[in-house]
Amino acid sequence: MTGTAPFIGLMYDPQRVSLADVTAPPYDIITPEMQAGLYNKSPYNIVRVDWAEEQPGDNDKNNKYIRAAKALKDWIDDGTMKFRDKPAYFLYEVSYEFGGLLNTMRGIFAAVKLVKPGAGVYPHEMTHSKPKQDRLNLMHSSGANTSPIFSLYNSSNNALIGVLNAYNATAPYFEYTDSDKKMSHRCWIIENEADVAKITNALEGESFYIADGHHRYETALEYQRLMREESGAHTEKLQSFDYVLMLITNIRDGGITILPTHRMVNGITAGNLEHLKQYFDVEHIGQSADITAHIRGKALSFGLYLGGGGGFYTLTYKGVRPDGVSGIDVMVLHDTVFGKVYNNAGGFAYEMSVEKTVESVRDGRFEAAIFLNPTRVEDVELSAKQGVRMPPKSTYFYPKIPTGIVINYLGGH
Repeated sequence: MTGTAPFIGLMYDPQRVSLADVTAPPYDIITPEMQAGLYNKSPYNIVRVDWAEEQPGDNDKNNKYIRAAKALKDWIDDGTMKFRDKPAYFLYEVSYEFGGLLNTMRGIFAAVKLVKPGAGVYPHEMTHSKPKQDRLNLMHSSGANTSPIFSLYNSSNNALIGVLNAYNATAPYFEYTDSDKKMSHRCWIIENEADVAKITNALEGESFYIADGHHRYETALEYQRLMREESGAHTEKLQSFDYVLMLITNIRDGGITILPTHRMVNGITAGNLEHLKQYFDVEHIGQSADITAHIRGKALSFGLYLGGGGGFYTLTYKGVRPDGVSGIDVMVLHDTVFGKVYNNAGGFAYEMSVEKTVESVRDGRFEAAIFLNPTRVEDVELSAKQGVRMPPKSTYFYPKIPTGIVINYLGGH
C-alpha cells in the first residue's frame, strides 16, 4: 500500500542565491543549448548536479556523475544548500499563463513509499533502458533524488485541502519569477507536527498516477533493490531508499495542462490516402489551414498534412468509439493508422510545434504529419488505473516541475 512521509529537505538558501538562477527544467527536456545556458546562469545551478556536462577524457574516476556528487557536497559544505531542521512536506504553487488565461497549479513535495507499478503507483507510458541507467548512476553517486517525479492523485479529503489552503494564505518561504517562461513559483514549508500528521493520514493508501518521471520511478525501484542487497536490509523497517521524491498534485485542484505531441511519418502519401477511408471520414481542407482549430474539441478527430502538394486534411473516426482505454484518441490513432492501415509506415518522429511539424514535411524530411488533440487528464488516470501503457509521447504535462526546489537526500542526515 502506498503512503507518504515528510522528509528532511535539502534546499538552496534563498538568502545566498536567487532561485530563478539556480533551478532548472527536468533533465529530459534540457537541450545542449539549454544546458550551456544554465551553466552560464550560475555556478550553483542544479543542472550541474542533475544533468551535468560530459567532458572529453571522462573515465571511471572522473565523469559527469562524480562531478555532480562533488558539486552537491561542495554546496552543502559552503552553505549554499542547507538541510531543514525537521521532517517536512513542501507545498509548491506555480502560476502561469496559457491560452490567454492565468492558471495556478499546486502540489506537495513528499517522500512517497515505493511500491510495484500498479500497486498504488500507476504509470501510463513505456520506459527505455538508457535513461534509467543514467538516473541510476546519478543516484549512486549523489545519494539523492534530485529531480522530482510528478504524479497526480484524486482526493476530496477536506482535512488535507484545509491544511493546504491555510498555508496558501500565509507568506511563502520563498517565491520567484522565471522571466523566460513567465511563471511565478512559491514554496511553503509544512513542518508543524499536527499539520504533517494530517497530510500523512490523508494520503495513506492514496493512488498516485505518474505524469512525468516514469524512468525516475523505475530507477528508484532498482536503486531500492540494489541498496537492500548491499546493506542486507531484509527487515520490515523502512529505509530512506524505500521512498522517492514526488510532487503530488490533486486533479481536483485544476491548473494542469496537457499539450499534444504531433507525429511526423513516412509512408503516408496522396497515392495511398484511400487506405484511411475504411476507418476515417477524410476531408480535404486546403493548402493552408489552422489545422488544430479544425480538430479542437472533437473526439477521435485528427489533422493530416501531406507533402508533395497534398495539403491539409481532417480525419474523423467513423466507427463506434471503443470502450475504456482503447477509445482514447492516441490509442485509436496508433491502433488504426500506425497499426492496421500502414503498420507504422516508415517510422515516425515527434514534435510539439505545429509550425515545425509542417516544416518537416515541406522540406522533405517526412512525407506526412498527423496532428492530435491533447490527451485528457481523466484519460491518463483511466489508462494508469487499468495498467495499460499508452504509446510514447502521448502526454506532455505543462508546466514542468523545476528541479532544485527541494532535494530528497538519501545519504542520511
